Order: sequence, then C-alpha cells, then structure tokens
Amino acid sequence: MHTDQIPPDYLPLSVPGLPTLYGPNSAWRVWLAALPLPATSRLRGAGALAASKGHARHDRLAQDGEVIAFFENDDGSGEQPAPMMIAAARWLLDHDAAFHRAVVDAMLADLPRLRAEQDGIVLDDNAFHLPPHWDEQTLLTLIRLNSITFHPVDGGPYIGLDLRCAWDDEHGYGLMMAGTDVIETGGADVGSLSWIAARHATSLGTGQ
Repeated sequence: MHTDQIPPDYLPLSVPGLPTLYGPNSAWRVWLAALPLPATSRLRGAGALAASKGHARHDRLAQDGEVIAFFENDDGSGEQPAPMMIAAARWLLDHDAAFHRAVVDAMLADLPRLRAEQDGIVLDDNAFHLPPHWDEQTLLTLIRLNSITFHPVDGGPYIGLDLRCAWDDEHGYGLMMAGTDVIETGGADVGSLSWIAARHATSLGTGQ
C-alpha cells in the first residue's frame, strides 16, 4: 500500500491476519485496506481500463497485486469493523484464486443478459457495443476493479465488487458474492448494498 498517499486525518488500525486498516477520524468511519490478492488484482491489471473517476484517489493507494477493500459498519460507528467483515477479509486472503475464478466465470456467463439490456436501448453512434462473444482475455480489457466491500452480515463471507466497464461507464458493473457463490450482478452499486447480502442470508436462515 502506498501509505504516503493516505489522508493525514486517517487513523491506523491493526487487525490480526490483515494489513493495516485506515479510517477517517470522524463519527462516521469507513475503514479501508489494500489487500494482497495476486489473482483478484488481475481485474485491475495493466491492460484494464483506468479507475472510475470517483475511485481514482483510493485506487492510487493500491500497489500492483493489491486491491482496495472497504469495511463499513451499518451505522458507520465503532472502533473497528464488525467481526464478520474481518472474517470475510481473512477468508478472501486464503481463497483469492478460487474467488477470482468465480468472479470471472460469472462475468463471462453474464454476457447474454448484458447484451439483452443493450439491445433494448438506443445507443449513441459512438457508444461501445458488446461483442457477440468474449473470453477472459477480452473481458479484462473492458473492465477495472475499483474496490471490494465487505458486509456486516452473518452467514457469508459477503463480498461486493465495484467495477468500471466499457459498456456502461455511468453505472458500472457490480457483483455480490457469498464466498465463491454469485448472489446478484448488475450495476456497480450491487456490490455496495448490504441489504442484498442480508436478504440472501435471511433466505438461508443465517442472517441476523
């Protein structure tokens, strides 16, 4: 992590088994860390798009092989993230390759849905048109992982992904994952909405 670029009002937090977390010295605190994820970080590799404008500052904190991760308690309070988010981060560090594979496979399989959505709207002449087919190599040039978010929901690990994508620069692309299981895909906000994770946990009888 490029710690020299961390805002001066951010406080460090040591959590066993994780890199140092940092959060603003304010009543509402969202912790962040740069997690070493060699596989998942390929989604923000050299051939990927640039980070979305609203994520550029945080993206610069991550070194090669790292991914920016956010931890936010539902009420924004607390001296540290809830235990289920810490557990989810540790799980991801241990299952990076399998998680990356599940995410890529989910995105590759989502092409028919994305094409159907695009076929239903009138595109500008200079708009990006989704290809009829794509493989992993092509996909990685059309996206960039902005960040991942851990959610304070029991029964996970619940992990959301926020990506920039060539086919919808306004809304982006997102996934909500329960470990290596895909819960939902859609716009980038899908990865940040904890109620999606909570709804899934409730359906399994594991949520609070």
